[in-house]
Amino acid sequence: MLRSFLVITLRLLWRNKLISLINIFSLAIGIMAFILIMLYVHHEMGYDKFNANYDRIYRLEGDDYGKLPPIVGTYVKDKVPEIESITRLALGGNGFISYVPADHPEESKQIEVSAFYADSTTFGVFTMPFILGDPQSALTDPFTVVLTESAAKKLFGDINPMMKNIVVLDHQFRITGIIRDIKNSHIEVDVLYSQESIAKVYPDRDLNNLARNSWLWSATYLLMNDEIDDSQVEEKINNVLTEINDGNLFDIEFKHFHIRPLKDIYFSGAIQNLQYGLHGDLKSIQIYFVVAILILVIACINYINLTTARATLRTNEVAIKKIAGSSISLLRYQLITESIIISFIALIIALTLVQVFLSKFNRMTMINFNIAELNRPIVWALVISSVVAIGIVAGIYPAVYLTTVKTITLMKGHINKGSGGIIFRKTLMTFQFSITIILIIGIITSLRQLQYARTRDLGFKKEQIITINTPSNFPEQYSLRETFKERLIQNQDILKVAYSAGIPGVYVPTITYEIDGIKRTMGSFLIDQEYLGVMGIQISDGRNFSLDRIGDRRDETSNDIQGILLNEAAVREFGIDSPIGKIIQWNDLHSMRPLKIIGIIRDFHFKSLHHKIEPLCMGWVIPMQTANIKISSSNIPATLKIIEVEWKKVYGSKPFVYDFLDESFDRQYKSDERLATVIGYFTWLAIIIACMGLFALSSFMVSRRTKEIGIRKTLGATVKTIYAMLSWDFLKWIVLAAIIACPIGWYVMNKWLETFAYHITLGPDIFIIAILIAVSLALLTITWQALKTARANPVEALRYE
Repeated sequence: MLRSFLVITLRLLWRNKLISLINIFSLAIGIMAFILIMLYVHHEMGYDKFNANYDRIYRLEGDDYGKLPPIVGTYVKDKVPEIESITRLALGGNGFISYVPADHPEESKQIEVSAFYADSTTFGVFTMPFILGDPQSALTDPFTVVLTESAAKKLFGDINPMMKNIVVLDHQFRITGIIRDIKNSHIEVDVLYSQESIAKVYPDRDLNNLARNSWLWSATYLLMNDEIDDSQVEEKINNVLTEINDGNLFDIEFKHFHIRPLKDIYFSGAIQNLQYGLHGDLKSIQIYFVVAILILVIACINYINLTTARATLRTNEVAIKKIAGSSISLLRYQLITESIIISFIALIIALTLVQVFLSKFNRMTMINFNIAELNRPIVWALVISSVVAIGIVAGIYPAVYLTTVKTITLMKGHINKGSGGIIFRKTLMTFQFSITIILIIGIITSLRQLQYARTRDLGFKKEQIITINTPSNFPEQYSLRETFKERLIQNQDILKVAYSAGIPGVYVPTITYEIDGIKRTMGSFLIDQEYLGVMGIQISDGRNFSLDRIGDRRDETSNDIQGILLNEAAVREFGIDSPIGKIIQWNDLHSMRPLKIIGIIRDFHFKSLHHKIEPLCMGWVIPMQTANIKISSSNIPATLKIIEVEWKKVYGSKPFVYDFLDESFDRQYKSDERLATVIGYFTWLAIIIACMGLFALSSFMVSRRTKEIGIRKTLGATVKTIYAMLSWDFLKWIVLAAIIACPIGWYVMNKWLETFAYHITLGPDIFIIAILIAVSLALLTITWQALKTARANPVEALRYE
């Protein structure tokens, strides 16, 4: 029986080649788009799930700090019984490691890595499979290091790296382990140094009090026993930590400690202070998922429309089978089975298209997906069940409708004269184009917002500025920075050089300040006297830092009150009428330190437009490791070469790694750009699918009116009149779709724009453009068929009447 149904299905497809091709191919495109987007959604939702202890790992946080002083973790470990184990991860050095072969030093190699100092317990908390070495002892001793497989391959090639030494910050570290590459983890790691090495590498640091060196604070992870009550554990941790959380052991007195499950860190763990690692955007993932569903719905509507339309041509077949004794259930089974077979043909084509376009999709998402990821029982079960469901949904309407109509009605063909089926199909088409117009509104809005973000006045000039992170903050490095600066400014193409503690767009620590009894928390950023000039930041009141004023720069040997700059947002936050000369206090190593406001700078966007401009305090304190170099635009490649030459003269073999400030700042919008790109491509797919369905449906509907058009032409109707009639028959439904889509599109895109503190306004032009695009594409789609029918000789249509 199934073989018979398959043969009948193939014959029907061959008999209606064009409609069948459009039907199958549009469904295949929809399934392909759905599979590709779901690959991305699955990848993002799978972060950190490789850990065997996924449900038992938590991160300990204090207020809005992602990292804490190292002592916090060790203090709670033995005092809270629910904690089975802890591990701490602290940022590791300058990100470069070197291998210098003893017998061939000229063959030395250096690579950039993501590195952390880690406890020896790390491998008991996180799942990091060892290829070489012993996880129990790999990080127990000072100056030991574990590399990932790919890092070891880059540095050593095919040589066995075990027990060899690498150079890190002028120290020798012995390789005691090689682990598999860590994928889909919020922690980007290539190298793990032993936590015991910190005291050796930084002997001048007080590991109990690291307030001035918060980059050495640790991400503290707790491995819990099974079945814990989060709130009870938090209460116990807070009770225990009150013993040291008094502002004496470490500068900050935290208001509340809390634990965050590992499953929540990737999407909701990007907190304000001391952030690290990778974090995803849950709203973007939700948008991707909705778009995947919408495209599949558009494809399914095509399929249902064309299947139901074509089913009305089979009235004689159904009638004869009913007369011959076929049961209603068998007829329905046949029609539904045929629909499922067509769905499976579309699936096969869709899987082929996935393989063809996967590399392009990888480039768009910047993720290396593999088709092998689909080869899992749960994936196949989901795909097959979905295809069967599509087939059933598409086939059930004609199956039930045709088998319930009286046989005599089927034989006379009166079923085709009713309007119910036509209205049903055009209603589906309206819904389909409503979705398409919403997607067009979405892509136009997102592109305009991104353009607005790139062109808005940020309050500073980010063009022609090169940023370089100079070697780490050891006292002996300070003078080298000044030497590097002096050598650079001797070149005419290098306009200015300034140092800062970072760049716009990157994390800024927050500190609580007090003025006239009013306490406020605001960002604290370190700069030198040249920084405002390099960045083009304007002063609205007061003055800039000056080398001639001893108190402007922090000096432990001076009794002068240090000067600071505030932005206008800070002045508004404190409600200061005359800020210049005001004294502001902050807690500096357990004592209130006075600072004097010497200048007010105009507000500038230190973060992306997603964030409102926040209060900011700028001070002049050494050390500051980021060199900001303002260059001429006349010959950038030559200028870069000059900077590199001077770098090597000052810093020798240390890696020369630079970035353009405008590029690094714009990377904050990378996820938004990726979202717009992916949605843009899939919007065009949705348009193509909708137009394919409209073309096939218009072909079918116009063919059903051939005799009517022949009569109209015989009675004197012109080609123009007939074309207008046939076009309006479809365009009125597109107009209705636009009326439905516009308010929905306005609501959805307003919600998305609310994720930006500064954004465009949704004007009527966006909706007009979206409607014009939809109407134009619809007209182009139906014009050929309408004109062909309008110009046909009426004799051909009426010959057999």
